[in-house]
Amino acid sequence: MSKELLNKHTAGVLGAVINQPHWKKDELSNNLKKVLVDMRENSGSPENYLDTLLRNVTFLFENTNRALSLLKFCVEEEKFMTQESFQQAMLEVPKLVKETNFFAENMPRFKELVYKGSTMEEQVTHGEFVYCNSKLVNDMVIDFIGTFLHPNNREFTINFMEYASVVMVETVMEFCKTYSSHMLKELNSME
Repeated sequence: MSKELLNKHTAGVLGAVINQPHWKKDELSNNLKKVLVDMRENSGSPENYLDTLLRNVTFLFENTNRALSLLKFCVEEEKFMTQESFQQAMLEVPKLVKETNFFAENMPRFKELVYKGSTMEEQVTHGEFVYCNSKLVNDMVIDFIGTFLHPNNREFTINFMEYASVVMVETVMEFCKTYSSHMLKELNSME
């Protein structure tokens, strides 16, 4: 299969994913705002809030990478794992993060990404954007893989197995980032 066909199939699956009710603009916007308000209120100060955003972004990157590595494994092995196995593997991420020095080792890598701006207000605004983008990309990747693994979709998603795993995973990630960026622009224009 060609790269164009892979793009078309990826866009088709993601199109089906984002047509789910929880991806509707109003619900998505309300959910993101609620999460940010909860984080802000539980933080106590703008500095702590930025730190909370950084922690969450760091976790989301790890969660997304874990999901993509499982997708890559499926494509390399040309075998579908069950949705239950996928969900169980994803439940291991918070345990791994909690039981190791994960945040101490990884948060510095993301600090430059989150803490942009010359004032605290600019940094918070930027940090919220990075968090929302990371959250949307992560959730889209998870939903894509759930759709990919669903037994009713295998007749179609078996086509993805024809690609090199790296190419397939990079394509999915590219599309998720693009869709997330468009969604955030739309959500910001609604405000």
